[in-house]
Amino acid sequence: MKKVLFLGASGRVGETASDYLLRNLPDVELTLVTRSSEVDIGRYGKYSDRVKTMHADITDVNLLKEMITENDLVISCVGPSHRIGPLVIDACAEKGAALLDVSGYDPALKHLDRLNAEGVLRAPIVVNSGLLPGLSGSYPQYLIHRYRDYSPVEKVEVFYAGRDVWSLSSAIDIVSSLGGFGDNKGFCRIENGELRKLGFLRSMVSVKFPEPVGRVSGMSMYSEEMARLIRDENIKTACVSGANIGKRAGFSLLLSMIFRRYASEKGIVKGAESLVKASVKDRESASPFYGISCRLTLADGRIVNGMLTAADTYTPTGYVVGINAVSMLTGKLAPRGYSMHEAVPAEYLIPALQKSGVLTLITDSFAD
Repeated sequence: MKKVLFLGASGRVGETASDYLLRNLPDVELTLVTRSSEVDIGRYGKYSDRVKTMHADITDVNLLKEMITENDLVISCVGPSHRIGPLVIDACAEKGAALLDVSGYDPALKHLDRLNAEGVLRAPIVVNSGLLPGLSGSYPQYLIHRYRDYSPVEKVEVFYAGRDVWSLSSAIDIVSSLGGFGDNKGFCRIENGELRKLGFLRSMVSVKFPEPVGRVSGMSMYSEEMARLIRDENIKTACVSGANIGKRAGFSLLLSMIFRRYASEKGIVKGAESLVKASVKDRESASPFYGISCRLTLADGRIVNGMLTAADTYTPTGYVVGINAVSMLTGKLAPRGYSMHEAVPAEYLIPALQKSGVLTLITDSFAD
């Protein structure tokens, strides 16, 4: 039996991912770790004999290292990323354990870069196994690979839109990302391989999603995930934009941007608490949504438009985690650190996600 240690397993993401694993891998045993909440093993039905639970505070590093031992894979759905991510990464690195982390963002990627440079990793560690970052890199990669045989891809334009009731950990990561997790790159895009700063007006981008969402406006920003993707695919130009489309949530983030709340830990928490309250109010009048709009410009001048949408954020994140975990447990990855799109082929992930039925739309074609 393959043993999986699942950190933060009691939430919607953890439940969906663990369900997926148990259904698709008959030889897997799960140990579901939570800090305080109870897990109802009975909900797993006929798979419940392959599930164990335990309570633990994973910020207790010695306890975390002890739990990691003798597992084939560690899955982490615990945040916030910039606080918890490096703790879990370092513990897995020391114990030589494979890790799949639903969060990640730039701090974890930079931490992995240092470990890769030192050559100390004895098992694969994959971060950004979620929607943003995560699917936000894999879906453009999927389109790039589908259309590059027609003509080389010269430019990638991606727009992300999301709306949901955010947990405090998710909100902390969202507010932190406004300042590039300390880099403060501001509004920008990548042109001919160089970072180009943009003014407020020039950074504004508008994309139309299916009704009832309709037209959404957002701002161009830096994405380490996309910078790595276009570097790997030998593409020189990329524009990444996005918006938190809940009206109150969007206003909350605008205030955090104006007052630079992302610049201090106290400000991040204040901005995150405001964002959580705003997202709860948004939910009273608007349903959750997640969408990616992607536009490729080919060398022959043709344009490819692609779009992917889902009816919420937490359920598809759970499927992404589950699909990636199956890939890691059944395949072979060299011992190093990866962002998700570098570790799990988009040609595997996207069809598996389609098959799960969690997507409400996925389409791509040459522009009319």
